[in-house]
Amino acid sequence: MFNVAIVALPYCHASGVHGVMDFFSVANYCSNQSGAQSAPLFDCQIVTVDDKPVRGYSGAVITPTIQRRDFQADLIVMGSSVEAAVGADRLDQTLAPAIPLHGWLRDAVAKGTVVASVCTGSFVLAEAGLLDDQVATTHWRAASLFRSRYPHIRMDADQLLVDNGQIICAGGASAFVDLCVHLVERFASPAVALACSKMLVLDGRRIEQTPYMALYSQKAHQDDAIRKAQTWLEEHYADPVTIDEVAAVAGLGARTFKRRFKEATGETPIGYLQHLRVEGAKHLLESSREQTARIIWSVGYEDASSFRRLFKRIAGCTMEQYRKRFSYVSPSAA
Repeated sequence: MFNVAIVALPYCHASGVHGVMDFFSVANYCSNQSGAQSAPLFDCQIVTVDDKPVRGYSGAVITPTIQRRDFQADLIVMGSSVEAAVGADRLDQTLAPAIPLHGWLRDAVAKGTVVASVCTGSFVLAEAGLLDDQVATTHWRAASLFRSRYPHIRMDADQLLVDNGQIICAGGASAFVDLCVHLVERFASPAVALACSKMLVLDGRRIEQTPYMALYSQKAHQDDAIRKAQTWLEEHYADPVTIDEVAAVAGLGARTFKRRFKEATGETPIGYLQHLRVEGAKHLLESSREQTARIIWSVGYEDASSFRRLFKRIAGCTMEQYRKRFSYVSPSAA
């Protein structure tokens, strides 16, 4: 029997907590169907900080199934904390309820327990000091906040799943499914994990978050000149743009502008412009049947092959693959 504790935090995604519980129940069923195991493989329980019910982000109440201190877990899954992605000004308040868990988590790791996080649950692991010298991932929208708060931790937000051995991180909120497939494969067998995927009608394991990322302007800084330049770029990204021109909009010299833009946004002006153009192309791929060549021209690129390479690097897939996955326009509308 492999003991799994799922930690439900206030304002977490209730689906992530109950979804993990359901997945391991399916794993038990699939294992028994194979005839390889008569007893359940996993004993999966929901725990909370104070052993009391918590209210999830949707308002759903999540009730613990066991007292936390009474359950000796082989695996702890830290649920997501939706509020952790809202911004630095509320992050301390958001993470405060999990502070009593820090010692419990560190003690568990010292005893050999595997600890995994879903989405922004990685912030809790970082606060507890469990991600030092590790590679982490989190929801792509919270990645810049994670990097600014924990500059000593290597953040790889492109990855949907990072397994460091004893510490595992999964990306977006729905990545609990990918995490569960990985955990069942690791702690049961690949055959049981495959049986679960078939039973739950899941596609093959996803690897990257990049196709799902959208550009959210990093404007939560105090540099008004750079914020003005960002707004201007967002309105003129499809036009021929030079750094000197954008620096003039900000009222700064080119060298000062580049330095301050990087300090404020974590991105170079050119990199920011490229992301804006890719985001513009994504929108057209989602919402139209326009030819890809015309889309490339419409976002400010003349060199189609260069833009295709840029798109694949940023989005993690080709333009055609992106359209096939995310377009909501019928092909007959072309």
